Amino acid sequence: MLAALLLPVLALVGERSRQDPSLPAADARKLRAAFTEALASSEPRDWKACLTLVETLEAKHGRAAVLALVAEGPELPRGEPKPRKVGKKKEEYTKIDQVTVGFAFEHDGRVFRYALDLPRGYDAEKRHALLIDPGHGTGKDQDDRGKADFLPFFRGQVEAAGLADWIVARTEIVEQVGADGKLGARPEDEVAALFDAFRRDVLTRFAVDPAQVYVAGLSQTGFWSWYLGRELADRLAGIVPMGAVTWEIDPALGNLLNLPTFVIHGANDPICKVEPVRATTKRMQELGLPVKYLELEGAAHDVGTWGRLNQGLAWVAAQPRERAPRHVMKSLGTLANPWAVWVRVEELDKTTDGRASTPPTGHLEGRIEGQRITLESRGVEALSLWLAPELVDLEQELEVRWNGKEVHRGKPVRSARTATEAALERCDWLYLPEARVELR
Repeated sequence: MLAALLLPVLALVGERSRQDPSLPAADARKLRAAFTEALASSEPRDWKACLTLVETLEAKHGRAAVLALVAEGPELPRGEPKPRKVGKKKEEYTKIDQVTVGFAFEHDGRVFRYALDLPRGYDAEKRHALLIDPGHGTGKDQDDRGKADFLPFFRGQVEAAGLADWIVARTEIVEQVGADGKLGARPEDEVAALFDAFRRDVLTRFAVDPAQVYVAGLSQTGFWSWYLGRELADRLAGIVPMGAVTWEIDPALGNLLNLPTFVIHGANDPICKVEPVRATTKRMQELGLPVKYLELEGAAHDVGTWGRLNQGLAWVAAQPRERAPRHVMKSLGTLANPWAVWVRVEELDKTTDGRASTPPTGHLEGRIEGQRITLESRGVEALSLWLAPELVDLEQELEVRWNGKEVHRGKPVRSARTATEAALERCDWLYLPEARVELR
């Protein structure tokens, strides 16, 4: 009799256990540490131990339990991180008021520094938005105090926008490998990949929300605001280019389909003429892109324009970022930055030199309607789809049509390893695609 009474209770406990998305404490600590270590690297060889552990824990405890922990992101130190060895040297910090100069990261054998302005009362237990100043090349010969002096302007603008809890960062990437850089100019697609490595370093050392990373710049750094939007749109929440040319974005406007963009330009700008910017923003509006254009009568290539940055920041911060849009577009000429949220371009018919002045050779548009995925492309030979439950029902059959032809039909295979691999490559633990479909 007692056994008969206990059976329903035990069954209920077992059912709750299967639904409970938490890992045992020891396994959770082990996975969190492995994920934190792997996420800090952009090299797939450094992810193997983490991915193997994910497979083991998924087999023991289920996919949901593993992904619930991955979605928490990396472990972070309390307060500001201590200097660490980067390359062959230990970081040396220079603290000037709120700004710390000397944080560093390594990419392709080179070390690049950046400066950070943490908000007063920075709390590592709370995720903050991040504003990136790409770093004007005129700072390349400045000492640390000179480099720090660039940040108070941006701090003043975020505070004027009511965003005082934002982190502000300025890189030395453009100073080193941009136009006239100390190490020689590199193709812009490589520089954009460098910025993504910088973003990874900040996100894995400080309490930054991956869904709230913004780029703003003026003149040369306005160029980089546009270009990073073009290359890394799915890693950003908004851009604010000011007094900048637009020729580099014109061939790839569709890349900004889901990226809020606030453009500020002086009507009397003698350096970057206003007419091309008017044309670009008008075309964006016609395409239905999330753009707002502020043209300032009487303003030139000066503080009359830059001083309105706070207005742009307030606007992009207020725009909801769609984590998993069902409509994506990507134009590209190399595979340096191949992602468009849930599509990854794997092979192009023809690649370019990666320079902003060279038109893209590959163009892709993807739409999801119910269980049907429609792809249209030119110049794309192979791609993969990385699909999350927010986009489609992964327990049902999917139909994929590419350039009018059915190329896939079937129920996708779900795994925590696939989702974790995407999180590691994109350094984004908020979008976790559990299924991958490779197409050619």
